[in-house]
Amino acid sequence: MSEPDAKKAKVECPYDAKEESAYTATTKSYKNLDFLNGRAARAVRIMCEFEEPLSRLRANNVAGTILIFGSRRAMNREEHEQTKTELETSLKSTKSVFHREQIQESLDKIKKLKWMCELYEKAEELSKKITTWTMSDEVRSGKAIELEPTATYLREGSAISKAGDADHLPQQYVVCTAGGSGLMKAANKGASEVDGARNMGMSSSLEETQNPYVTPDLAFEFHYFFTQKFWMLYQAVAIVVFPGGFETCDSLFEVLTLKQTGKMRADLPIVLFGSDYWSDIFNWQEMANLGTISQSDVDNLFITNEVNEAYEYIVNRLTKKKI
Repeated sequence: MSEPDAKKAKVECPYDAKEESAYTATTKSYKNLDFLNGRAARAVRIMCEFEEPLSRLRANNVAGTILIFGSRRAMNREEHEQTKTELETSLKSTKSVFHREQIQESLDKIKKLKWMCELYEKAEELSKKITTWTMSDEVRSGKAIELEPTATYLREGSAISKAGDADHLPQQYVVCTAGGSGLMKAANKGASEVDGARNMGMSSSLEETQNPYVTPDLAFEFHYFFTQKFWMLYQAVAIVVFPGGFETCDSLFEVLTLKQTGKMRADLPIVLFGSDYWSDIFNWQEMANLGTISQSDVDNLFITNEVNEAYEYIVNRLTKKKI
């Protein structure tokens, strides 16, 4: 058969034309939400919480953080006074004995927290000072802080690693919190007040929302506590711990244990802000006297009530100056 005849030849359809559009729907594994949200894919979800933050940190040129955490219950003076007034008003207008007891309990808690209003202001002030410093040409150029292996790893593939010694580089070091309320909100707020600066929030899924002062591109939410804590600590070049409850103390002792066991840098600067609180809650020196910790563990804690002292200590330690 010649080629023209072949073109004219009728081709018989091997199946019913009506069935030609019929098919069986399929779903790719990485688009199967039932699988991804199930127990079988837990390892996949964990890997996502390692790899996605790393990718985003590199994309945003973050080499390290100054980690600040403390109580979620703290308020500024205005919020504290407003909350107290509202509770007092409700207490007067409520007739139910049961509800009055609940309101009174909440009012008593608020009154106990008044001392934290000053800490709220100091957290905001300290964060703003630190962020202003990180925005300086000296720090942004990478000349002020001697990079640790962690920071070098974060920089791989980022704009920072390709920029060399340019006069003006992105902000490489940012204030980081758990992104929640209280003293963390104060720290994010202080950092946000510096023109052009960014700050970070790394929250767990228990937080309903992050506070409004976190830079959107650096707002992370973790499902797993251990991946949240990994990223908060892994990239930290300095840590400031304000007074707080069980969660704050748990995080503090994890940091101290990691330092003691050599899993974190031995020279990582740790500031305990709020001398009276930390001295009353824990007798650090007595722990050393009784041999449960070393004297060097106590000596490496910097405890202060003053913003300027905390700021100078962090800057001097990070720039390798003598103090």
